[in-house]
Amino acid sequence: MSKKFIKKQLTALADSVNMIIEGPNSFPVAFHAEMGPRKTIDRGQTWIYDKVITNEGNGYNSATGKFIAPAKGLYLFAWSSLSDPGKQSHAGLIVNGKMMGRQSLNNIHGGSKWITAGNTIILVLQKGDNVYIKDVHGRVAELNGPWTTFSGVQLG
Repeated sequence: MSKKFIKKQLTALADSVNMIIEGPNSFPVAFHAEMGPRKTIDRGQTWIYDKVITNEGNGYNSATGKFIAPAKGLYLFAWSSLSDPGKQSHAGLIVNGKMMGRQSLNNIHGGSKWITAGNTIILVLQKGDNVYIKDVHGRVAELNGPWTTFSGVQLG
């Protein structure tokens, strides 16, 4: 066996022991994801942020667009949107089906301007809570790629 292989095995063993001793909350829970290229999303649909930059703790699912809280705790979420000129979006942060935060981005009379909006919220979540973004007011959300983001981190 190579030294590199043995070193990897010892590191994995040390991580496992630390997780047992310190508990599952000793590892960070944080994610940041962006939308791919331009998307049009119907009202009521969950927004899918499919380009995952960070996903420590694997709480965010890029196939569903949902973050599932792995443990009870205090969490901070931030989301931002960029609408094309003449378009709109109204992003709501939803926890277990209930709107907890919102942003409005109305660019209908903006001519050729690109408009952004963002919001941040801090919430106490229970293990298993579902957190996601969806359009809560407009007919459709017309969004522009990597400037439309969703992030979260467990604070404690």
